[in-house]
Amino acid sequence: MSLAKKSRDCLLEATRIDPAALRGSAYTSLGALYYKVPGWPIGFGDHDKASGFLNKALELNPDGIDPNYFIGELLYEKGEYSRSLQHLQKALAAPPRPDRPVADAGRRAEINTLVAKVRTKL
Repeated sequence: MSLAKKSRDCLLEATRIDPAALRGSAYTSLGALYYKVPGWPIGFGDHDKASGFLNKALELNPDGIDPNYFIGELLYEKGEYSRSLQHLQKALAAPPRPDRPVADAGRRAEINTLVAKVRTKL
């Protein structure tokens, strides 16, 4: 848990230094961290905070593969399957990042797996 807290603190500091850096990637990471870390009393996880950070990331990068994937994953976990699918489809339509082809391929595989799960719920 100490590494998760250290990551959170560093990401929060990054948003204070330059909130728009890397098109809001720090907000994407914060959102993912807040919904993947357990909640109180074990950790600081919080779905409402996660949603806030991910929505901020989407303001800065509305067509990005990562913010759309992570909000889609969070919405799936919350049982909001239709909204989840919308974001996952947007993530799949995201333009490729020329400097990150391996990361994009891996993310697209994760998205396709989650899309299949969402479709079984709809």
